[in-house]
Amino acid sequence: MTVDARTLVQRLCGPHARIERTFEGFYAKVHVVDLGDGSRRVVKCFHRRGIAEGEARALARLASATPSGVAVPRVLQVELGGEPETIMQTYVDGTAVADVEIEASDARDALAEQIVDLVDAWSAHRGEAFDDRQGRAHERFADSFRTDVAVLSSWLGTAEGEEIAADVREGLYATVTLIDDLLAPLEGDPPVFIHDDCHAGNFLVDDDGALCGVIDPGAARFSHREMDLFHLADAAPQLELWNRAVARHPLPAGGEARRLLFSLWDDVSHARLAGWRDDDWFRRKLDAFDGALRTPTRRGLPTSR
Repeated sequence: MTVDARTLVQRLCGPHARIERTFEGFYAKVHVVDLGDGSRRVVKCFHRRGIAEGEARALARLASATPSGVAVPRVLQVELGGEPETIMQTYVDGTAVADVEIEASDARDALAEQIVDLVDAWSAHRGEAFDDRQGRAHERFADSFRTDVAVLSSWLGTAEGEEIAADVREGLYATVTLIDDLLAPLEGDPPVFIHDDCHAGNFLVDDDGALCGVIDPGAARFSHREMDLFHLADAAPQLELWNRAVARHPLPAGGEARRLLFSLWDDVSHARLAGWRDDDWFRRKLDAFDGALRTPTRRGLPTSR
């Protein structure tokens, strides 16, 4: 039985708890809760079952890999049996980087460098294998990525997946034939820790514009560092996070095409888990992917689908 938000929040946080504000996340309705004593909690009510437990596990992994000066929410309680599934976690004070306008270029530069520093700190943690999103370990990154794409490709053939336009699905299927060539330059790279959804909206800044927290990991795990980097291009373009990260550690051939390949299949994952649909979004990204394949800098990679 679904319970109203106020009843749920007071049961989890105490009788004096009050919902301060609510907003819709991609996977959950998020309540920021005032406990009545000056402290806050966050209660996340997930739109679909099967996500809460994985997010709680990802937050614990993220906390263990994040430097102490950057706050990560701590999970206080997980409820899987109710409707909806919920997580209660500590509140991290700060404003999402994607929502902040910083006029001074030196302040923008400083914040952007802090974010790239954090991504570098995560990738300094080495793993023994590449984990796919289902929790299985692989010796090679290409095998882990292909496994995830196979799961998503299979879903595209289900009734729910077929809500995505046929031409989009065909375009996505066609990218699968290029995976081996696009990932070949990464062969031999080590597995490193990734946040798995590190776009600018998931980094928090304090009132002085300094990085203070990070939230909402995806399937945080050990994978290839480019699986974090591609998210840096998704928001706050004024910070040029992708360009800064790539300038620090230049990518092997095909980096732009891989960024779009990873981003396309990440969007399929969002569509599967959150029910999100936007055929035109996929079409634009597929066109950009084709364009990246045709650039002269992509030596040794296929020129078209």
